[in-house]
Amino acid sequence: MGRLRHFFRLSTQRDDLETRLLAQEYRFLLLDDHFDDGIDRKLQSRCDELSAEISSRRYRHHH
Repeated sequence: MGRLRHFFRLSTQRDDLETRLLAQEYRFLLLDDHFDDGIDRKLQSRCDELSAEISSRRYRHHH
């Protein structure tokens, strides 16, 4: 059961990240002014973390 929860946790995180990335893309499309508010770096960092966790194929038990 733990692996199934792990799968759903990763799936939920992936979906959340995808939604945030799409929102960021729309923001870039709609705004002419591009300013660095740190969101890009946070999203990139989260993408890297999630990608590493998914590709590690290791189950991490969370309490």
